[in-house]
Amino acid sequence: MILKPLAVLAAASIVLAAPTATAADIRIKVSNKVLTKKRDGDTRSNQRQLLVKIDNRERSAYQGVTMEWTVIARNIDNRKLSIAGSGSKQVDIPASGEIEVSSDPFSFSKTEGKIKRIEENRFRPDRPQFNVDPDTGTRYAGYIVVLKKDGEVIAEAATAGMKKRVRGLTTKK
Repeated sequence: MILKPLAVLAAASIVLAAPTATAADIRIKVSNKVLTKKRDGDTRSNQRQLLVKIDNRERSAYQGVTMEWTVIARNIDNRKLSIAGSGSKQVDIPASGEIEVSSDPFSFSKTEGKIKRIEENRFRPDRPQFNVDPDTGTRYAGYIVVLKKDGEVIAEAATAGMKKRVRGLTTKK
């Protein structure tokens, strides 16, 4: 009879004595802005920049937050991922406010392949034969943006599945 209230009291004391962890309510929206486009013969190149909108929904401001970004490129030949650019900036996030931060520019380049007709088809002389050189270069694949305060991650955003796929490319700090 006395054990039941004692168990309830013990459970309540454990719940009340546990430290409460609060997570930051910060939302990140990332867009990809094309700065320049160039075409030189068969080669196309473009320069892009990430525009990061940070929305702080808390009543407290965050001073000295480190925003780190990584831009991922995909090789056109073999579809392997690589890092096109990365960097970091110090930002101050206002309380119950929104700011927009831009990354450093990064570039992609693509060279179109060539199709050459070979006149002599030794297997089927009645049909033409072609020699194909495939496209080469890189294209944009995704991003990872992380906000850190005193070494602790307070918010992050990434292209779907990109964190898992580039785990081996990024260095551990």
